[in-house]
Amino acid sequence: MKKLCYLMWIILLVVSEAAIATDNKETVYLIASSTQYDEQVVPKIIKMFNEKGYDVNTKYLDQQVSDLGYVNTDKVRAETLIAALKDNDVKYLWFLKGGGGAFNLFPELYRSKDEIKNTSSKIVIGFSDVTAVHYFVNNYLGWPSMHAIIAASNKDMYAVNKENKMNMNNGVDDVFNAIKKGINYDGLIPLNNQAKKGVSGILNGGNLTLVQSFFSTEYEKHPPDEILAIEDVGVTYRQLDRTLHQLEYKKDFQPKAIIFGQFYSLNATDADKLIFKTTIEEFANRYAAPVYYYPYFGHGETNDPLILAAPVNIQCEQSQEYCQLTQPMLEVKLHNKNQLTLKVEG
Repeated sequence: MKKLCYLMWIILLVVSEAAIATDNKETVYLIASSTQYDEQVVPKIIKMFNEKGYDVNTKYLDQQVSDLGYVNTDKVRAETLIAALKDNDVKYLWFLKGGGGAFNLFPELYRSKDEIKNTSSKIVIGFSDVTAVHYFVNNYLGWPSMHAIIAASNKDMYAVNKENKMNMNNGVDDVFNAIKKGINYDGLIPLNNQAKKGVSGILNGGNLTLVQSFFSTEYEKHPPDEILAIEDVGVTYRQLDRTLHQLEYKKDFQPKAIIFGQFYSLNATDADKLIFKTTIEEFANRYAAPVYYYPYFGHGETNDPLILAAPVNIQCEQSQEYCQLTQPMLEVKLHNKNQLTLKVEG
């Protein structure tokens, strides 16, 4: 009888611990606010997160494709995004896809900023068209966010579909490691003499086309000590050259430094890569602030995570060809009116 009771106690203990482990699972909330997505891929995305130990909530996936090919009308997309940003249960808001259309939502986001500020902080995750959402949460809410892979295109999804090479070298684990452990990247190329001295500040930016879209609007905003990280795709080197001259001529645009990511296409030749780098180098030679080249974030096979609206430090040793970029970990807590903080170790 004692042995039976002991066995029952062991079983109950195991079941209880399993239940606690299940209850402690973190939840990823999926959302799409831009171009329409393939609904058949959603179960594969859910499976991907489940296999990584995360629950998934799809309550903010609301697709009725608009005439312009967005996931819904501007009005509905704005309402859905605002509801997600106000939801106190949300900690990780992961965008399923980029594309286009998020910039259209900014007036509604701006009008709701005070209501959203009064809720728990969230970590927005994504890149490309998600830059418009990063811009809002970084500059108007003061929340850090993750410039990183979208849910539909990444290393873990590449294992399911070998035809989609977008961000195939970065997966879900890379993003959470960056959030919980911080960032340390070697390999930044200093493109002018100013860059070789190193720099520190607050990281901002994302997709250059989206950042440029805010110029000369009532919503344009630049944080003090801004270090701008920018990438893009689908622009020619001549179009990039024109935009970089615009940055150079812009009077109210004076970041402490600029970090250029990938601008060439996914299937670019070596010659294509070289002409884009040359375009950026020529800009660096004319520009007064430090300029760096790190083509390992953006629309390529590699998209290393970056923490926006967060401290960043770039160190350069005179004896080394490359510089090092570091960012502290995010200390993530979730309850009403709590803000995300950055835990600086050492």
